[in-house]
Amino acid sequence: MRPVLLSGYAAKSCPRAVHNEYDESIARPDQPVPPELRALFDSGIRFEAEVFDQWAALELPGYVDLRDLDGDKRTHIGATIGAMRAGAAVIVGGRLPDDHEGGRTGKPDILLRGNKNRYYPADIKAHHVLDKRYDDAPASSLKTPGFEHVTPLPDGGARHREEDLLQLAHYWRMLEACGHQAAHPRGAIIGDDRPGDPRLIWYDLTSPAFRTFSRTSGVATRSALERYDHEHGFRRRVADTARRGDPPLVQPIGQEECATCRWSSACVTTLPGDDLSAALRGTLGVREYLALRATGIRTTADLAGSDPATLLAGPYGGEVTHLRNRAFRLRKAVIAAELARDGVTVRRRGPADVPRADVEIDIDVEWGADDLVYLWGVLVTEGRNRTYTPFFDPAVDDPAGEADLARRCLDHLDTLARDAEARGRSLLVFHYAPPEPRRAARFAPLPSGAAHPDRWVDLLPLVRAAVDSRAGHGLKAVATHGAGHTWRDADPGGLQSQQWHTAARLGDRAAATRLLTYNEDDVLATAAIRDWLRT
Repeated sequence: MRPVLLSGYAAKSCPRAVHNEYDESIARPDQPVPPELRALFDSGIRFEAEVFDQWAALELPGYVDLRDLDGDKRTHIGATIGAMRAGAAVIVGGRLPDDHEGGRTGKPDILLRGNKNRYYPADIKAHHVLDKRYDDAPASSLKTPGFEHVTPLPDGGARHREEDLLQLAHYWRMLEACGHQAAHPRGAIIGDDRPGDPRLIWYDLTSPAFRTFSRTSGVATRSALERYDHEHGFRRRVADTARRGDPPLVQPIGQEECATCRWSSACVTTLPGDDLSAALRGTLGVREYLALRATGIRTTADLAGSDPATLLAGPYGGEVTHLRNRAFRLRKAVIAAELARDGVTVRRRGPADVPRADVEIDIDVEWGADDLVYLWGVLVTEGRNRTYTPFFDPAVDDPAGEADLARRCLDHLDTLARDAEARGRSLLVFHYAPPEPRRAARFAPLPSGAAHPDRWVDLLPLVRAAVDSRAGHGLKAVATHGAGHTWRDADPGGLQSQQWHTAARLGDRAAATRLLTYNEDDVLATAAIRDWLRT
C-alpha cells in the first residue's frame, strides 16, 4: 500500500480531492486541462522563469540552481541536502527528503540560508502580494535575499494570503523533519507586483494572522503554522481513510475550486442538479454549505425565500461566527438560490440611474504579464454612430513606451472633449471597474473637462446597485446574461489575452487581430450594459 505523502498544495486544496486521489475505487480522470487553467499554469511558469533569470544574471556567490535535476528524485534530494550542508546562499528548484512520519513531500521554489547553514523556504507566486492597507512588511531583494538584509517596504505592507503561507508552512515542517530549519519559522513570497524589481516579502509563520472558527469560543485568530498543522492533519486522515476503503470522511461539495479541479467529473458532477453547493459553487464557502446542510437546507429551492436573519439566529449562525460578512454572504446566496430556482443567471431589479450625455465614450485597457499597458480601446457613441479607435502597440516593453502609448490615447480624449464643448455637446467617459482611471492618472498632463479621469463614470457600482446575479458582477457575466452581448472570440478572457499578447510581440498578426477584436468587444459590452440598464 503506497504511503500517504501530501504535497504543499494539499493543505490549501479541497479535502475531497485528496480523498479521490487515494480512493482506488474512483476512476482516474482522463480529460484535458481547461484552456483557462492551462493559461494560469503557463503564466505562473513564465513569471517564475523570469525571476530566476534575473537572479542568475546577478551571479551571486552561493547561488545554486537544481531545476535540471527534477525527474530524478533520489539525485534531486541528494543534491539539495548537499547544497544545504555546503552552505549555499540561495538554492533554486531543490527537493527536500520525503517526511514519511509527517506524511509530506515537496519541492520548494527557493531555500534561503539563515544562520549556521539552516534554511528558510520561499515561493514565487504570479499574483500580487503588496497592499498599502497593511503595515510595513519586511522585504529583501534578489541581490541581498537573506532575512538579515530585510528593510520595511517604503510604500506600504503586504497581505497575508492564507494559501501562500500554508505552502510555506509545509516546507518549513519538511525542513524541520530533515534538521535544516532556520532559527525561527519564517518564509518569503515573491509576488508579481514589481516584475522589474522583485522583492521577497517575509512572513512570520507563528504570528496570529487568520480569523478562523473555534468550537469553544466561536472565533480564534491562528498563525500560518497552526492553520497548516490542522489542515494537513485532517487531509492525512482523509487520505488514510480513502486508502483503506472505509466510508469517506468528506462528501463532494461544490465550491469555486471545482471549476479548475481535475476531479470534477468524478466528484461535484455526481451531485443532484439542484444541490445548493453545485448550483451556486463559489457563492459560499464549504463550512457555510455544510452548516446549511445540517439545518436541512440542501437545494436551491430550500434556500430560496429563506430569511437570512432567522438562519443566522439559529444553529447555522453558530457555525459561521468567524465570518465578519456572514450576513451579506448569506443574503447574496439567498438571492442566487432564487435566480437558480427560476432558471436565470442575471436579473435587473429595475432601471438604474445611469447618467447620459450627447457624446458617450467607453474605454478599456489591456496590459501584459509585465503589468505594462499595451492597448487602450476607445468607443465613441454619438447618436446612432459608433466609432472604435484603438491605441495599440504590443511591443511596449518599458515604462517609456507605455507612457508614449498612453499619451496618444489621452490626447485623443482631450481633443474629443474640446470638440464636444465647442459644439455645445455634453460628454461622458464610461469604464467598468477601477483599472482604467487609475492607470490613466499616472500619465500627466491629463485631459481637460469631462475627459479627465476623475470625472469618468464607473458602471460597476451602478450594476451592483441594480442587478442580482449568481455569476458575479464581472463584465462578461453581466453583459452576456443580462445585456445579451456576445464576444466574437470563442474563448475570451484576461489570461488568454496575455497569451495572445506574447504571440503578438513575436510578430503573430493573427494574435494581434485577436487582441483588437477582444478589446473592441469589451468596450461594446460596456455600452450594451449601459443601454440595458437604461431600458
